[in-house]
Amino acid sequence: MKAPAPGAPQQAEPGAGTGHTISEAGRNEHYGTMNGSTKGAFDVFDEELNLDARERKNAQKRHNDITDLLVSAGLSIGTFLQGSFARKTMLKPLKDVDMVIRMHPRLKEILRRPGGPAHAMRLIREALADEYPEAQFDVDDAPAHALQVTFPDLDFTFDLVPALDEDDSEIVYIADRENDTWEWSNTRTLNGITSTHNQATGGRFVHQVRMLKSYKKDHAILGDTCGLLWEALAYDAVTGPLEHSQALAVTLAHAAQAVTRPVLDPTGVDDLTADWTIAQRTAYATALAAAARRAAEARRLEEDGQHAAAIEIWYDLLGTPFPAAETQNAADALRALAAGSITSSGRAVTSPRGQQPSRPVRSWRTR
Repeated sequence: MKAPAPGAPQQAEPGAGTGHTISEAGRNEHYGTMNGSTKGAFDVFDEELNLDARERKNAQKRHNDITDLLVSAGLSIGTFLQGSFARKTMLKPLKDVDMVIRMHPRLKEILRRPGGPAHAMRLIREALADEYPEAQFDVDDAPAHALQVTFPDLDFTFDLVPALDEDDSEIVYIADRENDTWEWSNTRTLNGITSTHNQATGGRFVHQVRMLKSYKKDHAILGDTCGLLWEALAYDAVTGPLEHSQALAVTLAHAAQAVTRPVLDPTGVDDLTADWTIAQRTAYATALAAAARRAAEARRLEEDGQHAAAIEIWYDLLGTPFPAAETQNAADALRALAAGSITSSGRAVTSPRGQQPSRPVRSWRTR
């Protein structure tokens, strides 16, 4: 299974640069939804990350229509989705849908010949062009493994991946028109593992993966890591139903150690870190350790009922679309300073479990 090509987004300041802006009215609505709790803030965060329901419905319908068309044309025996859209770990906006086309066995002999992968894509293209005369092909890109289709009525593309089935197996061989080969892929196994793991976590796993992908998306150091890496890290760290804050905290703590060595995809086949340098591993581990410390602090504050302080730390870590905490007024800050601690985000709290005591020892005192 091939890992997705990593991008390289640039860092945004906390609370900015993720494509989300929240009006004052929207922020007030968020506060009402949150009910002042950390759990409520994560519920708002989760909702903000969901794909547009209309786009998801349109994608599923077009997937079914394409399947029916290619099966009726005798080109395919069925299709399935792959990638983050299929695994429900995709961040919005929906940009592309990866669809694997299981080519009909009667075509296997001719498609195994030189030029077969490109020929498979031509057959699919001709069938679609008859049904969708306004569709365009390979406009933005001509991926090695897929025929890219742009439909005028959709805001996202379909990547149609021809594949040859392995007898009595989940394994398929996907087309590579650049190298004129058919490449081994266990993407169906990955889909099944993710679905099973999501059920084992009470349906929370895919939501938590989206949160982690959102976290890394605009991070200056972690932004160039691939999305599947974060699925793998969460897969290893989150083994049962956890609240979102706990799941992110344990994943970040696990990741800080895990990235110093090979990290296998959830099927246990591919090392998603195989191309990393020692310097990259060190940089990733350092960034993750710092994030893990702050996540642990936020969890301690949440346990002590200091939800505004916990939310403030999570907002610093995750940026928008995570909701910001309510501003602390001067009277509350002074009361907290009398006996509590100060968090890493600079908020005074009555809990003693912030980053540092609110009454530091004088530097000239001796033991």
